[in-house]
Amino acid sequence: MINYSHTIGIASFEGRGFMNPVDLALDNEGLLYVLSRSNASNKDVRISVQTTDSEYKHEFGRWGTEPGQTILPSSIVIDKGNRVYVSDEFMHNISVFDSDGTFIERWGELGSGPGHFNRPSGIRLDMDGNIVVVDHLNSRVQKFDSRGNLLSHFGTFGYDDGQFNYPWGLCVDALNNIWIADWRNDRIQVFNQDGEFLFKFGVSGSEKSQFSRPSGVHVSDSGHIYVSDWRNNRIQIFDGNQNWVKTLYGDATLSKWCKDFLDVNPEQASWRENAALFEQEKRFWLPTAVMSSPDGNIFVADSCRHRVQI
Repeated sequence: MINYSHTIGIASFEGRGFMNPVDLALDNEGLLYVLSRSNASNKDVRISVQTTDSEYKHEFGRWGTEPGQTILPSSIVIDKGNRVYVSDEFMHNISVFDSDGTFIERWGELGSGPGHFNRPSGIRLDMDGNIVVVDHLNSRVQKFDSRGNLLSHFGTFGYDDGQFNYPWGLCVDALNNIWIADWRNDRIQVFNQDGEFLFKFGVSGSEKSQFSRPSGVHVSDSGHIYVSDWRNNRIQIFDGNQNWVKTLYGDATLSKWCKDFLDVNPEQASWRENAALFEQEKRFWLPTAVMSSPDGNIFVADSCRHRVQI
């Protein structure tokens, strides 16, 4: 049984709030890191840190090209040592921070050779602590150790099994299998840890078990599969055999941060009531990423609503 719990977020250029969140991660203390992508011209990109009960902590990784800054961040993952890895499409690299947001190092550069990137997007850890990166425009997946040394890579452009067309998000399951959201092919592909193709599921469409530009995939500890069906504005849930179980369309209520804002801006609250947008507003709008916590909660990066639904 999946029941809506609460929402975190408000549209914000800095401080508490998000601007087009595209990915999220939990650290070892249970703090929630949300990656705001925004766009390169607005310069609102950042990583925001807060509790899952909406207590804002701090932010880092603001706009810029200097070490510790980002331009067009795509994805975030946190290792067992609480080191934070962020992929950047514009700078074609991976930046590494500690849990306080202090910059440690970055690696990667533009290119098509082994270890190079052309707009890296999804980034996750395998069961051995290695970094698995979707190399978006190179139509491949690359695996690195924690210091950025290339270990392996697989994939080419195309439409056949094992090929990619604008791959985006990914996850690694408990068996070390790698699941890829093959965005423009409207499918999920699954590989073993050596990059050997295992199976695929999904076709183009808007019916159940069909996808329109899937941007993220997650396998929970229970074995359920969650897919961010991006252009269909929904999350689809499947069992371990890829059988459709449920579709989530969003049930958001006002977040604590929104309520605080409306309490001191009553004219905005009145406008909202007159606009009567509550039914539409609670739904997902281009949800980009989905993940689960150890206690079984599901987190959705509801990108164009500038929030996280839980």
